[in-house]
Amino acid sequence: MNEKTTAGLSRRLKSLYMIKSLSNKLFMNKQLYSLRMKEGTSILQHLNAFKRIISDLLALEVKLEEEDKALLLLSSLPSSYDHLSTTIMYSKETFELKNVRQML
Repeated sequence: MNEKTTAGLSRRLKSLYMIKSLSNKLFMNKQLYSLRMKEGTSILQHLNAFKRIISDLLALEVKLEEEDKALLLLSSLPSSYDHLSTTIMYSKETFELKNVRQML
């Protein structure tokens, strides 16, 4: 409330919520691993939520392999995407998040 500038507010919020503590890392990992897309939600909304969590983890210096990110994204989709998920997983030799996002 006392911050006068956007930069000051950003620094203050970062110091409060993006501390690289174990509890923050665990919380964000839990968010990632429990993320599930609800039927009826647009794929764009889900991709944005996924990307936000990944960005937050990167800010906390949590490193994830591209293949793991891609698998987590596919596993977060509802059962109506099962056929597409299977097709994506077995259609490429390299399995990266950017390719999965493009296909979705």
